[in-house]
Amino acid sequence: MHNRHMERSAAYSGIVGAILYIVAGLIPGMPPPVTESGSSIAAYVTSHNATLALSAWLTLPAVAFILWFAIGFFDYLRDPNDTDRTLAQWGAAGAIIWTALNVIAASLMGAATIRNPGAGASFPTLYVFDVVLFIFGFGAFAAFAFAAANEGRRQGAMPGWLNVLGYLVFIVDAAFTLTMFASTGAFAITGVGTIVTPVISSVWLLLASIVLLTSIPKAA
Repeated sequence: MHNRHMERSAAYSGIVGAILYIVAGLIPGMPPPVTESGSSIAAYVTSHNATLALSAWLTLPAVAFILWFAIGFFDYLRDPNDTDRTLAQWGAAGAIIWTALNVIAASLMGAATIRNPGAGASFPTLYVFDVVLFIFGFGAFAAFAFAAANEGRRQGAMPGWLNVLGYLVFIVDAAFTLTMFASTGAFAITGVGTIVTPVISSVWLLLASIVLLTSIPKAA
């Protein structure tokens, strides 16, 4: 039996989480390329210390809300006969891994804002490690988006346009992981994809949360 109260709270959580995640991602501005010198990266962290710290702090509740949304969303999309949960479990695992990698990345950046180690050899490595975790995280988010879109289509529980948007998010997030192979240009690590990918993913989350909220019977 579906727990409609849990699903409704998950929808509200998705709305709050998506908004917080967008704010957390946008307030520090565009980070410098990882190919910049250690002194340039250290200067960026120093000049954006307050916004980076706030971004790291906001990321933690944001991903917690989004994870709760993912759990409730897959509960709503559950096969009434409970005959096949493999795809939903795979998608939930993607959401959990994305959450974990975001927490680690936010913790690293938060630590850097507390004590900026300067332009020493360890700091650029810390910065690159933080960015790589962020990129891999959206590889996991791609699995979550694909599973949600596919389950929504199979069960007929979500509108077609939302499923198409979910597949688009899957493609964008999966393609974002390819930035590991680029060092310059818009497709490079910390290029425009660093902003576009989480924004598109968050917009899908926001819309999916609103659709879920309006789809749950009010009398439940």
